[in-house]
Amino acid sequence: MKKSRKNHTLRNSKPKRSAARPGTSAEAWASAAVVVAAGSSTRMGGKVKKPFLKLRGKPVLVWTLRALGRVPGLRELVLVTRPQDRAQAQRAAAQARLPRKLKLVFADGGARRQDSVMNGLHATSEACGLVMIHDAARPFPSQEAIAKALAIAHERGGAILALPVRDTVKRELDHNLLPLAQKVSGQNLGAPESLNGSHFIGKTVPRKGLWLAQTPQVFRRSMLLEMFERFQRESPAEEVTDDAAIFERYGHAVALVESSMTNLKITRPEDLAIAEGYLRLGLVK
Repeated sequence: MKKSRKNHTLRNSKPKRSAARPGTSAEAWASAAVVVAAGSSTRMGGKVKKPFLKLRGKPVLVWTLRALGRVPGLRELVLVTRPQDRAQAQRAAAQARLPRKLKLVFADGGARRQDSVMNGLHATSEACGLVMIHDAARPFPSQEAIAKALAIAHERGGAILALPVRDTVKRELDHNLLPLAQKVSGQNLGAPESLNGSHFIGKTVPRKGLWLAQTPQVFRRSMLLEMFERFQRESPAEEVTDDAAIFERYGHAVALVESSMTNLKITRPEDLAIAEGYLRLGLVK
């Protein structure tokens, strides 16, 4: 009697392609987008959370949703928020004037980013073979890069937008190793408790091969959902900061799609000024 290959088929079957929208030359696959807008925005300061900060008079979230709404093949958009932010998110979605055929769903945020993403994944339907996970505070993702990531995820399972590291990278010296470093170098930098928050270089990290992860991060929906559930069972206390890390955890390669600096995440007050500059120069829309 032959063994069933049901699970193998689930993990490796390619999503079905949907018809491309009129006027687009790129191939389109049925996809969903999970937009994570449930963070605390502590680094930004102030009372207004990052997705709802105003950029040219409109919340950042409006710009983000408009960008995703232009992606060919997008059928569903799940907006993950805290319950107390739901009304603001609904107003932003209305202001974004998303395509009428695009199904808009709301999901509750969790304690951690990965919990919010899991809630968003469960709100998508099986009709969408691919899923994009995107930060609500990234208003300008490149349509070209997204198209490449979708195509690669369709073929191989996963791809993320990312930017090669251009600056020299320094790893900080662990303060617990400071006495040893002083002994080796002959320098007297003082006791760790007397350094008043000073930081010292521990090592220069070669930047070749280093990339800065961005979003969207694109995966076959069935694979990502299966791995999230497995990770939740096996390592419930472990925290990850992006979705590709869970894919990597279980031995699956994730492709890097070169993005742009214009795909910035609004994290600090100065990022709004940079985003405004990109709009003024016509680098984004």
